[in-house]
Amino acid sequence: MIIFPSFKAYTKRRPNRPHYEDASLVPDYLRYEDFWKEMKKSFFELSLQTPLRGDILKKIDPQSGFFGSRVHPVTGAPDYYHIGIEIEAKARQQVKPLLKGILEYSGFHIANGYYVLLSHPQIQTEDGYIFHTMYCHLKKPLVSFTAYQKMLREISLGTYPLIEIDKNTVLGLAGNTGESVGSKPKLYLQTDFRKDGEKPIAVDPMNFFSRGVHVNEKEG
Repeated sequence: MIIFPSFKAYTKRRPNRPHYEDASLVPDYLRYEDFWKEMKKSFFELSLQTPLRGDILKKIDPQSGFFGSRVHPVTGAPDYYHIGIEIEAKARQQVKPLLKGILEYSGFHIANGYYVLLSHPQIQTEDGYIFHTMYCHLKKPLVSFTAYQKMLREISLGTYPLIEIDKNTVLGLAGNTGESVGSKPKLYLQTDFRKDGEKPIAVDPMNFFSRGVHVNEKEG
């Protein structure tokens, strides 16, 4: 079990989100720069595997693919706050989890397209937030619950059955479903910490793969 310090006091409400997306919390880098610098070091030391093979940094659009404020590539909305990273992929490229976890959801969302959500209870914060990873724009999920398992999860409020996902499991193939630009396959990756009854705390996925600081470039 890996326990991180509590994050909530060092966050702010996600700015400029579309109405159909959850009101997550995001790091307040301006007010708590030192705290998040230390957290970035700790995240990187987890040594998680990348969801796609190869150097993902070379496959991210420098103007719109990183975590943070950007011009939305589909709607054109200015200062849209992106809470994940978008990685270009090859046709039929396999998507794997960052680490082993528990299947929480496999389905479709208007913006995310086909996606898979995993929880990772082996990584938590002191106040009970659990690490989650979400893999979006998939061509189609290759992991899912059966109809019977869905019924059991509804009855048990999502606590049974627990479907374990190994880190070598193929979650799906990269695609362009949902609110996605162009026809080339891609993967949208989101990493956050969640706790029942609380807003999720989104953290930059690049923190787990790179020591550098990556922000979206201004156009022009």
